[in-house]
Formats: sequence, structure tokens, C-alpha cells
Amino acid sequence: MSRRAALPPLPVRHVDPAARPAPEPTPRSALARRWAALPAWARVTVIYVVTRLLTTAMMLVYAQRQEDTWQIEAQPDYFRFATIWDGAWYQRIAYGGYPTELPVNDEGRVTENAWAFMPVYPMVVRAAMLLPGLGYEVAAVAVSLVAGLGAMLALHRLLRRFAGEGVATFAVLLVCLGPVSPMFQVGYAEALHFWMLVVLLELLVDRRWWEMLPLVVVASLTRPTGLAWAFALLLVILHRYWTSRVRRLERFDAAEQRAAWSVAIASGVAGLLWLAACAIATGELFGYLDTEFAWRHHYTGGEHTPPFTPWFWAGEFWFGQPWGTLAVLAALAVAIVWFADPVMRRFGIELRMWGIAYFSYLFAVFYPQSSIFRLLLPLFPAVVGPLALPRSPLYRVAVPLVAVVAQVVWFHWMWFVIGHDWTPP
Repeated sequence: MSRRAALPPLPVRHVDPAARPAPEPTPRSALARRWAALPAWARVTVIYVVTRLLTTAMMLVYAQRQEDTWQIEAQPDYFRFATIWDGAWYQRIAYGGYPTELPVNDEGRVTENAWAFMPVYPMVVRAAMLLPGLGYEVAAVAVSLVAGLGAMLALHRLLRRFAGEGVATFAVLLVCLGPVSPMFQVGYAEALHFWMLVVLLELLVDRRWWEMLPLVVVASLTRPTGLAWAFALLLVILHRYWTSRVRRLERFDAAEQRAAWSVAIASGVAGLLWLAACAIATGELFGYLDTEFAWRHHYTGGEHTPPFTPWFWAGEFWFGQPWGTLAVLAALAVAIVWFADPVMRRFGIELRMWGIAYFSYLFAVFYPQSSIFRLLLPLFPAVVGPLALPRSPLYRVAVPLVAVVAQVVWFHWMWFVIGHDWTPP
């Protein structure tokens, strides 16, 4: 008998003891007991609706203060105000599709155009416009609102399996009040993509590999995260080899290996689909990349930024030297400490690997500017859980208040248009 055959069979799955939810404390007040007695979906829905009303009130106040600018007319209604910035690009795509010839400036450089924005969200909005009485602006907001609620219900399901009902509910509250939570009710693709992302994380935790495949493709054509997801799957697969062959904690059978590798490779291919579509439609092999670079030319003087260098370029632009480089190194140190912290064990290896992969993707390709806060939204499943763990009453009052203040600051500086505003959200 071979040595391997003599080894005891491995369990189907190993669950880190740290990832098992702690018992929920008994609510003390009658109001808290009634709240806890509600179904989970009802609690999440109440939180989502109330916080969206709060954000709507803030947006209406700013809409009344909005002056006539290059981006929008003075004192717009809510729906018009909610579909500016990138929302205007999605509207153009919904009505006119994508150009077959990339626009260029006098220097021959590709300028901003619709190819920077992926097609799933405007297609869904166009489908919603088939409902009677829905114009584009109302339909765009409605799609984001529905997707945002779906995302919060999925996020609650995902987090409660690791940290219980109370932490999951508080985490949903933090996301709903967070600085970029207006994304759940404006004409951007973020809410729809966030919903898909959280569902993908649920499938990954459950190891339902083949079920991920169609959603991976759709998500990759909603927001450009297919390559990040492929990297996350690679990290999870390597970790599974470690737990099965080195630590011998759980199985990783050949059939599951084939499924995992197939979905990871498909995700990598899906991450390149939009680049290929742009190249075929325009005849420009690097048309998509040139389009993305168009948004950073005025920061870089027209220079392209090779992978893993944009943050250092941005650091020098915003802070000069040596502070720019030190700021980038500090951001990297914070990310490393966060994802290496033992508290992340509470939330499973899948969320940690997604956080590492997506942060690495941003570091590799994105030039940090005012959109960085919005682009951090996909990190929330890997970040908000640990933030929701403390049960101190003071903490659970103070942190939501800070989140609301941060939301107002973000909206004032990023969304609200002031003259020739150059800080798009």
C-alpha cells in the first residue's frame, strides 16, 4: 500500500473556527426585541429605505443650490441631478451605442469617449424604459435603487454566515450610510455591479463554481473587474492546494479543481472581452486602453502610465516628493496590515482573497483621483465586516454619524458641480 493511500481521508470542507458566528446577545429593550424579531429581509429593507430617504433629502438640498454649469442646469429635479457625470455617458450609450471611430485631439491622442463605459447597465436601463412612463433618467435611478436593495440583502446573507445577524445588519447600515452610498440611487453602474459581486462572493464561499460562470461574464461587462475576479479565484485555488496537500485539512478533488480552474480562466478571458470588442469595432487594437488613458492625460502630461506605476505618478501630482511616494507606501502598508490582520479570519478566506485581488488590481491599473472613493466600493464586502464587529453602544452610534458626515463631504466635493469642476465622482 502506498503512503498516500494509507493517509486518512480528508473532510469535504474545513471551516476555520474563527469563522463560526458567535452567539447573538439577548436584546435588552422591548424595542430591540421587536426589531430582532423581524425577518432579516425586512430589517435590511427598512435600513435601505430609510437611508435612501436620508440621502435623497441631502441630494435635493444640493440640487436646489446647484447653479447653471457646463455639466447641468441650475436647480434640476432629482432625476436629472442623479444622472450627471458618468450618468450622462451611460445615457448616450443607451440611445446611441458606441462610436466606430475613436475621437482624437489635434495631437492625435484619443479623447474621452463612450468605450470607457461597459454596456450591461445602459442595456438594463433601456429594458426598464419599456415600462410605461419611464424615461431614461427615472429608469436609470430605478435600476440602481432595485440593484442596491438586492446588493444589501445579498451582503447581509454573506456576512451573517461568518459573524451573525447583529454584525451583518450593522454592516449593511454602515454601507448604506457610507461616503459613496449615493451610488445606490444615481445613474451609475456601481449598484448593479455590486449586487453581482456580492452574489459571486456567496457562490465562491459555497464553492458553486459553474454557477459563477454566466454571472462572471455579465459582471465583467458591467464594470471592469473580470481580471480582478480571475486573480481572486487564482488566490483561492492556490489556498485550496495548500489546505489539501500541505496542511491536509480538506479535500480538493480533481473534478472541483477542473471546475475552479475553468471558471478562473474564463474570468480572465471575460476581463478582456471589452478590450477585444473595442478593438474589433474601431479597428484600434489598444482602443480601450487609449480611451482609459484619455481620462488621465491632463494629470500625466500625455504620458502613459505602465502597470503598477499610476499611484506613484498620482502621489507626485497631488503631494510632490517625497510626500507622494510616502503616501503611496503608507496606503500599501495599510492594505497589507488590514488583510493580514487575524480578525479577517472571522470572514473566511474568500473575502480576504477578493480584497487582496481587487486592491492589487486598482494598484496596478488605476490612476488615483477623485473617482478613487467610488472605485473602492467593491472592497466593502472585505472591509465592512470587521468594522461592524465592535458592539459598544458608543461605537455603534458614533461610526454611523461619521459615515453620514463623510457622505455629505463626498457629495459636496465630488457630485455637486462648482463652476468648471474637475473632481468627477
